[in-house]
Amino acid sequence: MAIALEHRPVRRAAPAGSLTRLVQDGLARIASAWRRYRVQRELEGLSYDQRKDIGFRAWDKTTR
Repeated sequence: MAIALEHRPVRRAAPAGSLTRLVQDGLARIASAWRRYRVQRELEGLSYDQRKDIGFRAWDKTTR
């Protein structure tokens, strides 16, 4: 399983009930979710050895 971190920039001051602000926030959240989805798909598409080389642990934990 891949872990994706999200960076949220500091909000700018805007009127409390601004419709444009609500639309911008909604679009930003949709765009952020899409980017997270694409990054996770790309990481999951890598082979086990490639993921291991960049530091991801194996998803299957075996007891020795």
